Order: sequence, then C-alpha cells, then structure tokens
Amino acid sequence: MEVSVCSDINFSTRELISIIEHDPIITLKLLKLVNSAYFGLSRKITSIKHSVVYIGANTIKNVAMAITTIGILPTKAHAGINRNNFLMHSLTTASLAKLIAKEKGVAEAQLTDYFIAGLLHDIGVILAAQLVQDEYRAVLHLTQNCGMTLHEAEQRILGFNHAEMSAILVERWKFPQHLVESIRNQHSLEQMSDPSLLERVVFVANQVSKLIDHDEPENKMSRVETIPGYIEQWLGIPIEEVPGTLDALPSELEKAKAYLDL
Repeated sequence: MEVSVCSDINFSTRELISIIEHDPIITLKLLKLVNSAYFGLSRKITSIKHSVVYIGANTIKNVAMAITTIGILPTKAHAGINRNNFLMHSLTTASLAKLIAKEKGVAEAQLTDYFIAGLLHDIGVILAAQLVQDEYRAVLHLTQNCGMTLHEAEQRILGFNHAEMSAILVERWKFPQHLVESIRNQHSLEQMSDPSLLERVVFVANQVSKLIDHDEPENKMSRVETIPGYIEQWLGIPIEEVPGTLDALPSELEKAKAYLDL
C-alpha cells in the first residue's frame, strides 16, 4: 500500500478502499485483524468496504498503516534488536499517542496523525541497525549496561540518532511536515520552549511506553528520559500516573498484540 495515502488528511473513503483492495496481502491481513478479538465484532466482515462501514475510515487507515509498516520491517532483526519487542513498543506508543491526544481534546478525525507519528517514531532504528550492525551492537551495549538513552548512545557511536533517521524516512514517504517534525524533535523537548501538541504527545507517549514496558533489562532498547518541567506542568500529573488516567489503555494494549500474529 502506498504510504502517501496515509499522509493525506483529505483522502476519500473510496480512494482508501480502492488502494487497500489493490493490495491482496494488506487486504487479507486487515480482514483477519478486523475479524479477530481485536475488534470483537458480532458478525464476520468479508470486504474492505464493510470494514469501513463497521469500524470507520480513520481506524481502517490506522490499521492499514500499521500492517504496511510491519510489512516494511525485515523478518529478522539485526544487531541484536528483538523484532517483536520493537514492534510492541511502536504499537504501544501509537496507541498511547492516540489516547493522550484524545484526552487533550483532539478531534476524532485528527487522531490518525498522532497514531502514525507514534507508530513511526523509531522506524530509523531498524534502518540504522541494518546499515551499521557492528556499531549498533555497541550502541545497544551502552544503553543496556551504561545507563544511556538510545539516542545518546547513537550520537556517541554513530554521530547521529534514530530520530533524525526516522524523520528522513517519513519525509521521503511524503508525510506532512508537522508529523515529520514531531518525530525529528522527539528527543529535543528540553531545548524547545513551545513545542506543538503533536510533539508533546509523541514525547510523552514514547516515555510512557518505556515506563510500562515489562521486558527484561537486557531486551530494553532505551530508558525513560528526563521529563522537562513545562511538560509535567502541561500534563498536570507526574508521568508515572499517566497510564492510570487512560481507561482504554489495557484493551488497546491487548489489541496491539494482535498485530504480532499477522
């Protein structure tokens, strides 16, 4: 599926259905997911058109984008990265970004940007790990044994970080600039005086995702970053309390696991 349709907020439902239906792999996986416990529908859905009717075009767009992203990733992760852990972090961040944005009053029709920004925020990790495998093993050693965050370790070893790589990829895929910038600036909020709502949400969703991650220390790619004071003030609560304010979070996390079986 062309990622450009997911970058266009003015796409028509007819265009979305047509694009998905022209990709049999995406169609099969999307219908499998729609008919799974992920959505818990009472009737079997047999077409993309019916999926849109029962679930909504924006949700179908999110699902299709997630399936497309998973399809882009190599079947075997490189440099010691656990592919399923990476995917779960990306999907969790996407779900959190959508839920936090909704809590902050973002309209339903605009939540797709938050979901996609969360989903793609670390996509550059996979590219970097493929291109410089030995160096990336050294990066992961620093994060897992020396208390450094992933982007700090990347900067030290590689001279660049995954936020830059992710933003370059997303920009090449023709996503809107505000989404690109939210990914590029995800680790720069301490130096920013007035980040956008999308930038704030992506940062917070990423940190909360790391907070609730129950992986063993040797499988963790990064650590929770320092939360700027103005972000804590904007949240109104310590970041550790954010998960407890999102009633839909447990079900969203269960749903995210369904992607791993596609």
